[in-house]
Amino acid sequence: MSERPDLKELEEYGYESWGYDFAQAQRIIKAMDCLRSEALKGNAEEIVTMVDANFRLLVTTYYCILRYEMTKLAGNEMVQ
Repeated sequence: MSERPDLKELEEYGYESWGYDFAQAQRIIKAMDCLRSEALKGNAEEIVTMVDANFRLLVTTYYCILRYEMTKLAGNEMVQ
């Protein structure tokens, strides 16, 4: 397993200016959802499990990033 990158090293390369491409993230999630539905049609239990787990990880990550970005927009108050 590789080592975690040093945050100071990342800041030198513009880490703070990185943004998120939410449109691309939504396209990836839609593609994974399509792949998940196709896997269900194929009746291969191992593939369904693997694709579904990856889909859930992507969706969870996407919403965590969205929530984080929304809290930055709201200031100190949590957006509900």
